[in-house]
Amino acid sequence: MQSDVSLIDHYVDNRFNPEFQETLEALLHESPFFLFTKTRIIENFRKFETLFPGSSIHYAMKANSEPEILQTLSDAGCSFEVASIYELNMLKELKVPAERIIFGTSIKPASHIKQFFDYGVNRFAFDSHSELEKIASAAPGARVYVRAIAYDAGSVYKFSEKFGADLFNVVSLLLRAKELGLRPYGISFNVGSQASNPRAWASTLKDLAPIIKELQDAGVIIDVLNLGGGFPCAYTSATHVPLLEVIADHTLEEYKKLPYQPKLILEPGRGLIADTGTLVTSVIARVERKGATWLFLDAGCYNALFETMAYQGSTRYAITSMRQVGEAGESLFAVAGPTGDSHDVITREVLLPQDIAVGDRLIVRNVGAYSLVNASSFNGFPKPDVYFV
Repeated sequence: MQSDVSLIDHYVDNRFNPEFQETLEALLHESPFFLFTKTRIIENFRKFETLFPGSSIHYAMKANSEPEILQTLSDAGCSFEVASIYELNMLKELKVPAERIIFGTSIKPASHIKQFFDYGVNRFAFDSHSELEKIASAAPGARVYVRAIAYDAGSVYKFSEKFGADLFNVVSLLLRAKELGLRPYGISFNVGSQASNPRAWASTLKDLAPIIKELQDAGVIIDVLNLGGGFPCAYTSATHVPLLEVIADHTLEEYKKLPYQPKLILEPGRGLIADTGTLVTSVIARVERKGATWLFLDAGCYNALFETMAYQGSTRYAITSMRQVGEAGESLFAVAGPTGDSHDVITREVLLPQDIAVGDRLIVRNVGAYSLVNASSFNGFPKPDVYFV
């Protein structure tokens, strides 16, 4: 991992801000490359802590597992939601203690469960009887929380088909956990990724209220409610992005109506890391084709911007030129990556300087989440280098 500590450690997301322009222009690194801002990462983490007071923030590593990002968050006191032994091994390298880790995916290889347990992790998600049996065998006496189906209407990526127990099964699953010698620790849910409904978390809490009361009547008091992730980023393709403050207000209002208030856990991934990353990429070709002007870049969907692909959400990022618009004005361009695949199209409509040319650099904003972790070497193009300020 490379670091550039000589430059300013915070910049403004504004194409005409001189300080921002000077910062990027001062970077002499060969394109393409990602640039992350450590202070923004910490600010986002603190914001979640402030808006959800008393909660435990577990960063969802799946969004971006760059070691320097993990180290920055760990140093700030953040905990982690982990989905595999491979992610756990990254945290082991950073000496993250087991008490700050939860194994959050509800379907896991038995061998992974044992290795987590051997490291000292004793909080595991589940959503089925078969998973409970696995956990009871590999991690006897562990704390378990059942993942319930959540209200995910309005989310770009929905999880309720693949994961989550039906609400009417939650009580029986936690009671079964107790019978197996496990500790019924709590309930979790995930409203889906890039959620646009600010009441999605509150709606699920409302659905869970009678279940929590039924558990209480059965002698089970849960310790935690895990609200999962889903907190959105303001991409240009997002028609409505609720503020985190609004989400928190609705969620906490419903939370206070529960029979009692278990400790809250949050698992922000995209919502914590997306707006901390910028991609700098160069134009390698300008081609007029079928009434449109195409710009081909040295970074594309496969090695840097996977979520721009249609089957992966058709995310559209804010794209601007490294230089300001001159007298020629702006024009619409289609922008594509460097590979030989027809799906490697970043966007078909973006306003850029009309006279943009080969060699000019573009800035792609809010690319911190699900970019590097999904990057491949299709056609041999490597993923961009990563720098921090």
